Amino acid sequence: MIRKIISMLCLLCLAGLLAACSETLDTYLEEATDSSIKETDTKDDIKKPESKAISASFSASDLFSTSLFKKDPALLQFTKKVEKHIANFDKTFEVAYTGKLNWDEFEVQLNDMNSLLSYVNPYTAGYFLNFEWTSWDQDNGYLIEFTISYLTDAKKEKKVDTFVNQFVEQYITDDMDDFHRAKAINDMIVQLATYTEQGSTEGQTVYELIQENTAVCQAYALLAYRLLAASNLDAQYVYGYSDNELHAWNLVSIDDNWYHLDTTWNDVDSNEPYAISYEYFLVNDEKLSQDHLWVKENYFAATSKDYDFMHDMWYADTDEDIIYYNSIRDNMVYAYDLATQQNKQISETACYYLATYEDALYCSDYDNAGYLTKIDVNDGSEEVLLKEEVLNLFIADGILYYQTVDGEEYEQDL
Repeated sequence: MIRKIISMLCLLCLAGLLAACSETLDTYLEEATDSSIKETDTKDDIKKPESKAISASFSASDLFSTSLFKKDPALLQFTKKVEKHIANFDKTFEVAYTGKLNWDEFEVQLNDMNSLLSYVNPYTAGYFLNFEWTSWDQDNGYLIEFTISYLTDAKKEKKVDTFVNQFVEQYITDDMDDFHRAKAINDMIVQLATYTEQGSTEGQTVYELIQENTAVCQAYALLAYRLLAASNLDAQYVYGYSDNELHAWNLVSIDDNWYHLDTTWNDVDSNEPYAISYEYFLVNDEKLSQDHLWVKENYFAATSKDYDFMHDMWYADTDEDIIYYNSIRDNMVYAYDLATQQNKQISETACYYLATYEDALYCSDYDNAGYLTKIDVNDGSEEVLLKEEVLNLFIADGILYYQTVDGEEYEQDL
């Protein structure tokens, strides 16, 4: 007999609950020089990154545990069959389940199909918007008919494949170590994406991210997952809670140690499109547990502290092996040499929207009313270029682009 029909939204990062290029990065950079600098509010005080909160409203027991697959291998096989149909964008199909779960237990898993799919293939789990199912009793189990509405399609996903391949060809080289591969991916996604739920798929799809440059945590983490794998890095897609909201991020293996990578939280502010943070770059379980919640048994353990030095960096820009950054700890400017592992203070200035070019830093000096300031990286000397508060600095092809607080956009040859 027909048991029931359920229609439900099945997005991992629901539009109301989320916390968190064009075809190539070159196209993105070209467009970024053409009126793409976004407005932001005047900053009256010295800034600090927003503190995230542990998810007091949720617990790990609210999330799916892969231990269920171990108890009931038939559920895993059922999920794999469903995933194959989704990967082909089948709109209606049937899959049989003959496992250990009684109806009430199995119904719970049917209504959490996105969670199950995320452990079989997290990328295809992000394909669909919603689904309906109908169940029939049959010998030793149930026959389920699915009807699915998709957020993307095969043609769009081919464009995603092209984007991934082009990124790897252009930015990942054979001599790059694991760290530099992961950093290149973090930096690209953070600079490419603007966090918003207002895009064509409410920020959910990688296709929207590369075409519209807008995303929420699901798309950030799914693109990172694809790029990490394409760059020969072992990676996982993680979902849980942060700041009392559903959230998604990644685990990545660097030199045989696992680390968390949260590109969403490394994107400082949706109004600051060129600001990069490393506060959530290659983080261990202990640190991430301060404001993230996940089912740890589902994933590899991350215990290494090798990259803790990165977590003080925001408003960062990189020139070869030197990361110039504003310190979260003391709001001063430093240069970290990745080759020598030496850290050097450049200036006591609170230097936001930092951009580097030919031994100089350009930034908004928040110790001096946010004036556009040039800092020599060799001796720390400073020169005020404009006695007006500036925002969202960006350098491309030797041209400095910036914005004043009234929303006007300017450019200056360097």
